[in-house]
Amino acid sequence: MKILVTGGAGYVGTSLVPKLLKRGYEVTIFDNLMMGGNPLIPFFEYKNFTFIKGDIRNISELKEATKGQDIIIHLAALVGFPVCRMNPELAKETNVQGTINLIEACTKDQIIFYGSTGSNYGTVKDVCTEETPLNPLSLYGETKTEA
Repeated sequence: MKILVTGGAGYVGTSLVPKLLKRGYEVTIFDNLMMGGNPLIPFFEYKNFTFIKGDIRNISELKEATKGQDIIIHLAALVGFPVCRMNPELAKETNVQGTINLIEACTKDQIIFYGSTGSNYGTVKDVCTEETPLNPLSLYGETKTEA
């Protein structure tokens, strides 16, 4: 099985990808390395690992990266209130338009897993479930909820 991880150089991606590689999946990370790429260095020892430097805001790069992939784990985003507040336009372009681009780049046969944080729910007293209302309180939460 071939798995593409957008934003795979980030915190969640660099924790998830080694597990996928050790299980024998063919894993490709698609990331613009905005936050750096040093955590990816150990992955290059795996024959079933590929890295593509690309940006989810560029649909042609996404179309190329998604070709032949079975599953896409979509983690690429500007994450958190502070970074989104510093550059709200980039947050919208990345978190919303980047997700739209990914959906357009994929075929109906490809499965997309969409990653986000609890920021979509705002302040919650109990554990979130699928029935918990969406109530984002920050630009990050708003962009991830919109996407």
